[in-house]
Amino acid sequence: MIDSVRTRLTLGDCCRLLAVFFYEPDIPLWRKEKLCAYLAGLLKNISIEASLAAEKMEKSLEDMSDEQTAVDYAALFVGPFELLAPPYGSVYLETTKRLMGDSTMAVMKMYQEAGLSVDVKEAPDHIAIELEFMHYLYTLEAEAIHKDDNVKAQNLASMRNGFLSAYLATWIPQFCEKIRIGADNMFYRNLADCLENFIKHESASLSLINPDGASKHACQAVI
Repeated sequence: MIDSVRTRLTLGDCCRLLAVFFYEPDIPLWRKEKLCAYLAGLLKNISIEASLAAEKMEKSLEDMSDEQTAVDYAALFVGPFELLAPPYGSVYLETTKRLMGDSTMAVMKMYQEAGLSVDVKEAPDHIAIELEFMHYLYTLEAEAIHKDDNVKAQNLASMRNGFLSAYLATWIPQFCEKIRIGADNMFYRNLADCLENFIKHESASLSLINPDGASKHACQAVI
């Protein structure tokens, strides 16, 4: 049980740290807290490819200026011009490539089913928010396992797996490819590699759990 709790907390922390790097960059803080190195350490027993990418992220921070990083971040994810790598799931999942489409509403519904109320300036399917949701579910699942609440743990795992397979895993590869094409600095290219390999690992784990590829959603509230 201890190993199961520790594994889920580690995976949740990976999601939380990855989310941090998709918010407005704070290079001095990232360096001071050694966030990339910490992420690399967490990933070593999860995905060696993702861990190596995180190590490269740490090295690339040494030569990055705050100003240029802010420019690169805006060009990729914010604007004001056309985004090089839109960080919203609906852009990749909707046939019209529009924001706040049906897929966005479906993501919002899953947040609500998990007992969350999302009140942020970004759209609910922003990559950082979706990763924070995964962190939230992993943390609750770890708590349920620790308390021997198997029903709640299974419901949370089902919700997490459903969210991963139906949403994150379906658009992350395209998103990461756009980052690699559009980024001028190596930090964001390495971040794309780290995120894609992490999600690839989690998707492969999901396939082992559900070899038929079926996505099982927990539609009831689990809090």
